[in-house]
Amino acid sequence: MAKAATPATKKVATPRPKAPAKAAATKAAPARKPATVKAAKDHPIRDQIAATRDTIKSEASKKAASLKQEASTLKNQASTKARDAANKGKDKAAEAVGSLAKLLEDSAGTVDTKFGKQYGDYARSAATTVAGLATSLDKKDLDELAASTRDMVKKNPAIAVGAATVIGFVLARMLKGNSND
Repeated sequence: MAKAATPATKKVATPRPKAPAKAAATKAAPARKPATVKAAKDHPIRDQIAATRDTIKSEASKKAASLKQEASTLKNQASTKARDAANKGKDKAAEAVGSLAKLLEDSAGTVDTKFGKQYGDYARSAATTVAGLATSLDKKDLDELAASTRDMVKKNPAIAVGAATVIGFVLARMLKGNSND
């Protein structure tokens, strides 16, 4: 007869004893291999690359300094030309405002006869104010004009916007008139 199968017995693992705790052990650095003869020799390719890199850095630094100097020179030239153009424009504007003052003064007599003395006095007052503006433009340099304009805009922004609008309109009409010629 056949033997009955017996259930497989499970093996119970016995617990392993824990290793005793060691005092803080330090790892020793791995031993270095002695330098070989090949490592001691110069690496000509590596040296050549380093020399080329240094040359490129040096040339790039020189070129950057040169470009910086050229840019500074061009900036100074542009600034000088812009200031000269602004001075010429200021002189022409002062001349034009002076001409306008003279025109207003000359026409004040005509305004007296056509509209009355009161309106003639307004024209003379306007001529005096415009002449004062022309004198102010003549006497002041660009920096003083810019400072006084900034102050005026800060004190009276509405007047500044209105004046800019009128000036823009007059310039547009002048340019439109010139393009039709």
